[in-house]
Amino acid sequence: MKTRIKTLLLLVVMLGSAALVGCDSYSDDQELLTDEAPKDMSGVWQLTTVSRNGIDISDAMEFTKFRLHLNADKTYQIENYLPFIVRKDGNWQVDDPQYPFHLIFQEAGGTGEVKTEISYPVVDGKRQVSLTLSPGHKSNKYKYVFVKVTQ
Repeated sequence: MKTRIKTLLLLVVMLGSAALVGCDSYSDDQELLTDEAPKDMSGVWQLTTVSRNGIDISDAMEFTKFRLHLNADKTYQIENYLPFIVRKDGNWQVDDPQYPFHLIFQEAGGTGEVKTEISYPVVDGKRQVSLTLSPGHKSNKYKYVFVKVTQ
């Protein structure tokens, strides 16, 4: 019986020591490395899919000719225009380079900015940009999905 008690006591001490050592490896004073790299959105983006009010309309016309050139100098050009949130070329920026949630356009010569929600996922190993916009009637919500292309 004494052997069982000693064994049990020794086991409790060992487990308690292991728990204390495990907890000691991190303290609240240590700085966590949580910096996310800035997202590089510059490049030529080709429109691949379009949905209106949740319905895929990609086959309704040739959307893939529409290109959005987001240049590294923060200017943009539109190639093969389709209904979009801006008509003219101009300047672009994101609301946060590390965690972009909005893409902001300002047409050349324009006075105001146009802001749209974006998501920036990697799908099948390729970066995509998804824009949510209403280029005409406000009750119609469009989702444009772009992939980066090389020319």
